[in-house]
Amino acid sequence: MALEHRLKLFISENHRLVVGAFVVLGVLCLVGAGYVFSTPTTQTVTEETDQQAFSTQTYSSALVTRPSALYEQGERLENRSVYFLSASPSMTLDMTTSVPAGEPVQVAQRLELEVRGVRDGEPFYQSTRTIVDTDRTVEDGRAAASETLNVSALNQELAAIQQEVQSVGQFQLRLVMEATYRTESYEGTLRASAPFVIDEVAYYVDGSLVAEETESTPAQRQITQPPDPLEYGALGALGLLFFGAAAVVTRIENHVDPEELRTRIVHDQHAEWISRGEFPTNSEKQYISILTLEDLVDVAIDTNRRVIHDPQIDAYAVIDGSEIYYYALEDVEADEWLGI
Repeated sequence: MALEHRLKLFISENHRLVVGAFVVLGVLCLVGAGYVFSTPTTQTVTEETDQQAFSTQTYSSALVTRPSALYEQGERLENRSVYFLSASPSMTLDMTTSVPAGEPVQVAQRLELEVRGVRDGEPFYQSTRTIVDTDRTVEDGRAAASETLNVSALNQELAAIQQEVQSVGQFQLRLVMEATYRTESYEGTLRASAPFVIDEVAYYVDGSLVAEETESTPAQRQITQPPDPLEYGALGALGLLFFGAAAVVTRIENHVDPEELRTRIVHDQHAEWISRGEFPTNSEKQYISILTLEDLVDVAIDTNRRVIHDPQIDAYAVIDGSEIYYYALEDVEADEWLGI
């Protein structure tokens, strides 16, 4: 209750300032709501335009040219995880690059076989064999090239140089694919590589040879966003709330007695010194009026007595022998009741 009394007392003593502040805040909120409602915001966004996709990939296949228990002679094996030298001594590599159709695109394709001799991870020999090497302009969105690699002959070459090296090092093979494209708007290079493994009876590409890229051009544009109902609605509601608060403050100021509030505050502060009771009305007693309840509490503290609160007349008193020190908001009513 003490906080409520203090708040009411503050409003009573400063009601014009408080009402003015609430009114000003209410007007500002309503003006702000009107501004937000009538002023749409613009935002700059970046969009990717003129998107074009480019990709390249290499597929493997092998023709069964020798009788085999696994495959029929003349059968073509495509994109298998492994090929056998006894059945298919040669492998075909098909490289295809896809570009936007309907416009001239210059496409250069290159597929190489790298042979590296290494010892303890460090190279001591390297050679490159070009399998595919084309450069052309296409308009149908597709550039393709196909070449056959004699794996059996390659294996014999590797065996010969391995015989020369003995156990000092080993040879590693890798297929390296590269496609370069050039359009009116974009140019770039697609690259991929994968190990190529040949053992005693089989060979295979250890991975996929695929690369792709999407090109685009960033463009900025302005977009207008409509006002957010949550924003101007909240400001409008807040403005009305401030006007309502101003009305409440005015009502409180018209119905409160500042002196009574001060008395209530002191009552709450010194409640441990105040007890409920009735004053003696014996005419032999001497009644001494104290101007404020706080002064009366001081009297009680000085005389080591308690303050008696008589709620019937809303008065306070300290009884000290034949003397009664009292304080009441309504002095006339208290005097008449006490008969003085």
